[in-house]
Amino acid sequence: MKDPVYESHLSEIPSVGSVLEDARVAVLAGGRKRSWLVRVVQRVVAERRQMLRAGAGAAGATREFLLAEVVARVGAEHDRLLAPTLRRVINGTGVIVHTNLGRSLYPETAVEWMRQAALHNVDLEYVLETGQRGHRGRKVEEKIALLTGAEDALLINNNAAAVWLAVRCSTQGGRLILSRGETVAIGGSFRMHEIMAETGCELHEIGTTNRTDLSDYREALVPGAVVLKVHRSNFDVVGFTEEVPLAELAQLCRQTGHVLIYDAGSGALFPFSELGLPDEHPLAEDLAAGADLVTCSGDKLLGGCQAGFVLGRADLIDALRRHPMRRTFRVDKTTMAAADAVLSLYLAAEDLPPVPTLEMLARPLEALQAAAERLLGALQAEAPEGWEGTAVAGEASVGGGSFSSAAVPTRLLLWRGPKAELEACHAALRRQDPALVTRMNQDGLAVDLRTVGDEELPLVIDAFRRVWREKG
Repeated sequence: MKDPVYESHLSEIPSVGSVLEDARVAVLAGGRKRSWLVRVVQRVVAERRQMLRAGAGAAGATREFLLAEVVARVGAEHDRLLAPTLRRVINGTGVIVHTNLGRSLYPETAVEWMRQAALHNVDLEYVLETGQRGHRGRKVEEKIALLTGAEDALLINNNAAAVWLAVRCSTQGGRLILSRGETVAIGGSFRMHEIMAETGCELHEIGTTNRTDLSDYREALVPGAVVLKVHRSNFDVVGFTEEVPLAELAQLCRQTGHVLIYDAGSGALFPFSELGLPDEHPLAEDLAAGADLVTCSGDKLLGGCQAGFVLGRADLIDALRRHPMRRTFRVDKTTMAAADAVLSLYLAAEDLPPVPTLEMLARPLEALQAAAERLLGALQAEAPEGWEGTAVAGEASVGGGSFSSAAVPTRLLLWRGPKAELEACHAALRRQDPALVTRMNQDGLAVDLRTVGDEELPLVIDAFRRVWREKG
C-alpha cells in the first residue's frame, strides 16, 4: 500500500518539462545544446526522485524549493561538462614519473612543436619534394635510431603495443620463450602473459621465479622459436637468484638462429649513473649487446610523451612497419611532434638534455633546501595551532616503473600536528584549483620539493592558506 504522505512529497518534484521551461535553464538550452541538456535534466530529476525514495533530502520541501534545487544542479552540471576534464595538479609527492598524474612533463620545445602541428597542416604522410604519399614518422624514427645505434626504428603509441607487435610479427603463432621470473605485471591490469596470449603465440615459460639459466633457454629452443627477455624495472628479485645477462642470451640466439626481443621497459637515452642512480643500461647498450629488437616507452625515463619505440634490425623493423596491425597502433601528428622535439633535444645536448624528468632528478639538494625553507618561512606564522613545520631530509622516487629500489635524496616541508587535522588538510589540498597532492604517513603531512617547481611555490603557499582559512 502506497504511503499518501510519501506520494504527495514525491509529486512535488518538478517535471522535466517544467525544469526546461524555467528561465534559468532555458537560457542554457539554446540551439543545438538543447538536445544534450534535456538528457542532463532527465538525469538530475531521476536522481532527485531516487534520493527521495531512499529517504534523503528535505522532508516536506515545497515545489519551489525542489525546482530551485534541481535547476541549480542542472546549471552546475552544464558548467562541469563545458569545462576541461583534466585539472592541473601540483605534484608534491616526490614521485618524479607519476603514472596517475600523467608521467613525464613535456619540455617547452615539445609543447610548442605540438602546438604548431595542431594549428596547421603538416607533411605527416606527404613528401613535399615529390608530391607523393610518404611514410608516417620516418624522420622521427631516424632520430632515435641515430641516438641508439639501431639499424632502424618504429614509433607507435605505447610500449605495450610495441611488445605486442614485435611478438606477433616475429612468432607468427609459434613458440615464444619467456623466463618465469620475467612474467611481470605492471600498471593496473597489464600482465605480460595475458598480453602475449593475445598475440596468438605459444607462450613457453622456462626456469623458476627466482632462477633461470642459459640451459633453460637452450633446451626450450625449437625451430622458429622467438626469445623474449623482459627488464624487471618495477621490482627486484633478491637472495638466491640467477638470470641470464642480455649479451649471453643474444650470443645463444645468434648461434642458433633465433630472434631475441628485449623489452627494456622505460628506455634510457642518458647515463643515469651520472645522476647517482643505479646502472640502467641505455638503449644503445641493449642494442650493442645483441638484441634483435628492443622496445621501450617514450614517457618514462626517456622523458617525453606517451609513445612506444621498437629499435633494431632493419629487416625486422620493416616487417613490423608493413604489418596490418601497425595501423591500429600509430600515433597522431601532435604526439609525433612531441616525440620529435624530445629526441631533438637529446641530439643537440652536449651534457644533460633540457628534459624536465632529467632536470628534476638532477636538481641539487641545496636548491631543494632553499625551496623548502621558502615555503616554511611563508607559512609557519599562519599554521593552525598545534602544528609544527620543518624543512627535513627525505627520499623521493623515480616512479613510472623505473628504478624500483632506488631512493633519490630530497628535501621536504614536513608538518606535524593532530593526525585528524593533517589528514583533513591532505584531502582538502586535493580539492584546490590547482590541486596539490602531498604525502601523508606516520611522520606527518609533507610536500616533497623534488617534484615541485620553483614557479609553483606561490601556488603551494596559496593552497595551504585557502585550506587553513576554510578550516578557521
